[in-house]
Amino acid sequence: MTAWEHRTVVVGRGRRADTTPGDWQVDFGDGEVLVGLQTVLDYYGSRGWELVTLLPQSWAATSGQFGPWDITQYRAVFKRATPGSAGSGR
Repeated sequence: MTAWEHRTVVVGRGRRADTTPGDWQVDFGDGEVLVGLQTVLDYYGSRGWELVTLLPQSWAATSGQFGPWDITQYRAVFKRATPGSAGSGR
């Protein structure tokens, strides 16, 4: 059976002075920043991670209580097979 490891990543709208405001980005704690959704997907994909889902993490109503909604963050969920795990063949 294949064993999986998972990673969740918050992808938010850029607020840093050195990036374009509103660009989707991942801001790592060590100062590294991935700017642009395609860059984020390419970064994790090149390391063997497969995107499972992209869910709204936080949002705000932009016009009145009932929307329309402006999503400010997404939670990306990735998976990849753990080293040494093998498929079950089923």
